Parts: sequence; structure tokens; C-alpha cells
Amino acid sequence: MKLPTLLFICVVAGIFQSTAKPVSTATITGEPFVWNSLTFSFEGPKASETEDTFLNHRLSVSFSKDGDIYEVPGYFAADGNAGHSHAMDGNIWRAKFTPPKPGVWTYQATLVYGDKVAIDASAEGEMRSLSPASGTFEVYPQAPQLEEKDFRTKGRLQYVGKRYLQFAGSGQYFLKGGAGSPENFLAFDGFDGTWDAAQNPEFPSLGEDQLHHFGPHRKDWKDGDPKWSSETNKDNKGIIGMINYLSEQGVNSMYFMPLTLEGDGCDVWPWISPEDDTAYDVSKLAQWEQLFQHMQDNGIFLNILLTETENESLFEVREGDCNFADSRKLYYREMIARFGHHLALNWNLGEENGWNDEKGDIIGRGNTSEQRHLFIDFIRELDPYNHAITVHEIEMVDIYTDLLGKKAFNGPSLQRHEHYNAIVQEWIQKSEQAGHPWIVSMDEPLGWEYGLKPDADDPEHDIPRQEVLWGTTMAGGAGVDWYFGWQNNAPTSDLSSEDMRVRENMWKQTKVALDFFNTHIPFAEMEADNPLLSHEEGYVLAKPNEHYLVYLKEGKPSQLNLSDAKGSFQVFWFNPRTGGELQTGSVKKVDAGDWAILGTPPSNPERDWAVLLKR
Repeated sequence: MKLPTLLFICVVAGIFQSTAKPVSTATITGEPFVWNSLTFSFEGPKASETEDTFLNHRLSVSFSKDGDIYEVPGYFAADGNAGHSHAMDGNIWRAKFTPPKPGVWTYQATLVYGDKVAIDASAEGEMRSLSPASGTFEVYPQAPQLEEKDFRTKGRLQYVGKRYLQFAGSGQYFLKGGAGSPENFLAFDGFDGTWDAAQNPEFPSLGEDQLHHFGPHRKDWKDGDPKWSSETNKDNKGIIGMINYLSEQGVNSMYFMPLTLEGDGCDVWPWISPEDDTAYDVSKLAQWEQLFQHMQDNGIFLNILLTETENESLFEVREGDCNFADSRKLYYREMIARFGHHLALNWNLGEENGWNDEKGDIIGRGNTSEQRHLFIDFIRELDPYNHAITVHEIEMVDIYTDLLGKKAFNGPSLQRHEHYNAIVQEWIQKSEQAGHPWIVSMDEPLGWEYGLKPDADDPEHDIPRQEVLWGTTMAGGAGVDWYFGWQNNAPTSDLSSEDMRVRENMWKQTKVALDFFNTHIPFAEMEADNPLLSHEEGYVLAKPNEHYLVYLKEGKPSQLNLSDAKGSFQVFWFNPRTGGELQTGSVKKVDAGDWAILGTPPSNPERDWAVLLKR
């Protein structure tokens, strides 16, 4: 039975004390189930986006139960309804908490005012009127009537010392197959305070209006979906409909940037103005939150790239070439406070991080190794949910070697143009040798020029499927986000993309691979072992003596070395192009103890096939 949405008042400790100060209360909204986000709203001092609100206030809420304590950073929420009212000021202060287990929880909140207290947890300041606010609330077991793809049915994704993130509730391991474009996904005309700060001459066909509308996806919006309108009366149907479409195609990840200022798009920032990086746009961020929640409800992981290569040192340059700018610390805090409650995300330090193109200005100025360590440690300390921290790189610069063995860091977000299987194996092996296994994903494959081409230009997608998708997963990689390139015709390139249907063939092939791995093999327990195959035109993933998965780029006669195995194995064939049931080929069973002949596939021996051997 579905319980009604929780809405109650918790009276703060000290309400019965004699005091002239106003007593604050917290309003808690949300369904009180495990893995469902609850919103705690406090009445406090009135503030505005245009004042020193963000840097000089620190709202912290401590949630505890049975010795488990979550120190959650809070944020300024204007009137509490800014996503719809477009309010810039108000007296509502908020924190979001996603409880991991049922029972009675306790919370206690403090709001401190003082110079830069938001970025220094130890800094003392003046206690504001909502403090101390405390109370208890009860959480019930997992909500019923949720779709299987909803992350609330699985729990929070967490790093567990393996090559894959694992859902804390279901125990499943996560293998992603997602959209890596448009990277300026949030440059949408239905968000408050969003405009193109520098119309890009690369896309003259778009004219002066270079924001996204996602018009082809308006028809995918459904009754009951989130609804808001921007301050310019543009609605949200295009972007919500796009998420619906991707989810229906089995896409489970989205790569995007909340900051593209000075970058390729120059059209996404979280502030009220591109020039003021300490004044956050509360209504815009509230609208982003509605989008992100819809993505989570529809099983789409948030691959959040916090900076772009052109702006990765923007904060430090603006503050006089410092090493770790106060404005960056505030940026991290605001992102974690507002969005860290979501179950499935990672904090990616930035796109093509560390690359210096020697222009000598903000653009191309790369972060240093020392900075990456500082940034990682700051995020790890602040994030109460311990989300994975990654970083994206460009092939010409090695930023990963210096991060090997760092416990707070969880793995590379690779940009590569070839040799996908070998490169993923290389970084997995290096990280394991350093004593801290990494989650290795391929997040910008196939080259910056074209990336994943539209179906009209490459309907079969043989190279993306064989080399990238199966090459990455067969290496033990954590998955792929597909990048759309810069030189495809508008509107099908990275920044110009409006219709995700133009790559539907690849979404289907990606889903085929994910479904196979999740259904037929214990992939988290298997290791890449290509030398077991008799030739080089394929890959092997094995759990010795139990499961062997062979991927053949052509279904030509092959042998698998089972010299160290025992017993016999059934042989099944799987079509990676169209999916379907496991099939049988010319050989149905092989004996271990020697090289085993796999036989021929059930059809199309000139095409690629996956061969599964089960003990």
C-alpha cells in the first residue's frame, strides 16, 4: 500500500525554553521510504541571490540512526518554490536526505553566518535563528509500485573495491551505456537564466538562437511528468521528453556539464550571471533538480563533468592565479548540497582535464596534479554519500599515473580513438597492482571529429559496436557514453543535437550488450583473458572453469584454450547486432583439458558473434 507523501512539522529542541528568539521548524516533504529523497525545509533569515548569501552562510544537517551519521550540506532555497515562482529571495533553507535504511531517524540542523564559512567546515561564525533545529522522522521499507528501472528499486550506487559500482540495495553491479552528447545538455531554453553567451560560428545554420529546444522530443512528454516553465514562458516538454525517449531505448547514463562558460558552448553556468561565480541562480538550479530527479526515476545515471577543458582553471584565474579558489570550493559545495542526494551519479572533475594548449589564457589552461589531489580530497570530505569521483582526460596527456592508489579516487573517464580493449585492460591492471581497483569507462570514443555518427551515415555501426562497446565491456570496463563529434551536420553533432532518434540503431545495440551482460554472465567476477583465444580477432572474458565469454569480430573457426579447466561446457551463440535468445551452432558441447573447437555460428559467419561457454 502506498503511503501518502510525508508532510509534517518537527519542533526544534528548546521550544519550551523561555527565549525572545523566534523558534524555527522544519517541514519535511517526500514519501518516507528507503532510498527516496526527503526534503527538509527550514524557515530562517531572509536572504537574496544577489547578496553574500552563498559564500557566507553554512547550513549543515546531521542525520543519524544506530550509529550511522550523515553530515549533509544544505542550501538557500529562496521562497521554497523557486523552480516555479522564479523567486530570487526568501527565507527558506533546505537540505535533502536519502535514507539508506528504515526506522526512526534523528536530525539536527545548524545555520552559521560569517566570512566564507560555507567553504570551511571548521570556521566559526554567528548562529542564525533556525539553529538548533532538530527532530525525528520515521522511514519505511522500499516504496512499492516503482518501475524496475527506477534507481529507488536498487539503492545508491557505491564503490566497493571492484571494477564496477554496486547498488547498495539490490547488490547488482552497474554497467553503463549512455549518451555522451550533447555535453551542453543543460543549455536548454526552458531553464531560467539560460542564454548563449557566445554564439558559436561552428553552427551558422542555427542562427542567433543556439540553445537546445529538443523539439522532436516534445511528443515524448507524458501526462504526469514534471512540469515547469522558464521566466520567458518556455516549457520543459522537450528535455523531459528526451529523457523519456532515452530511457525507453534502454539508455542508462548521461554525460553533461553544469559549466560550459568559456568552453565549446559557453551557454551553461549555475549562477545568475556568467561574471558572478558566487551568486547562484536558485530557480535555475531548482529546475535542474526536477530534471535530474526525472532522470533518476527513469534509470539514467548522472555523469556530471564539473568543468570543461577550456574553463578548468576559470575559478583560479579569476582569483589571481591561486591554487584552489574559494569560488571553486563554493561550486563543489553547491553541487553536492543540491544534487548529491541522488542515488546514481559520479563527480567527474572535468572534461579533457590537464590539457594545456599553450594559448596562455583561461582557455586550455590545465589543472595540475597537485590541484587534482586537492579537488578530489575536498569533494570526498564534503560528500556525505561517498559518490564515485572520476576525471576525464585527453589522450595526449597522462593524468592518471599520479592518481594510482589514491583511495579517494575511483577511476578514469577515458577519451580514446582506438585500441579500446587494450587500453581499458591496461588501466584496470595498473590500478589493481596499485592496490585500489578502478572503475574504467570509455566516455569519448571514436574521435572528436565525428564520434558516433548518425544512423543515416553509419547504419550498422560495426566499428562502434565491435571496437568500443564490446571491446570496452569485454576488457572489464564499466561501460560507454557515446560522443557525437563536432563535424557531423547540424543538428546531429555534439552541441547541435536536438533529436536522439537519429542514433536509435546504436541505442538498440547498446541495450543488446547491457541486457546480455546483466542476464547471462557474472561479469563482475570475470577477468579479461584474450590469450585464451586462438587468434587476435576477438576478446575473452572468463571466470575460469565456470564461464567463458568469447567475442569474435567474425564467426570464423576458433579455438579456446581450456587446458586448465575441467569437465565439459555447453556452447551457446549470441547475436550482438540484434540480440535475442541464446542459439546453438555447429558445436553444442566441448570438453576441457585441451584447446576446444568452438565450431561455426548458426548463421552469418562473416559477421560478429559472442560465444558463451557454461560449465
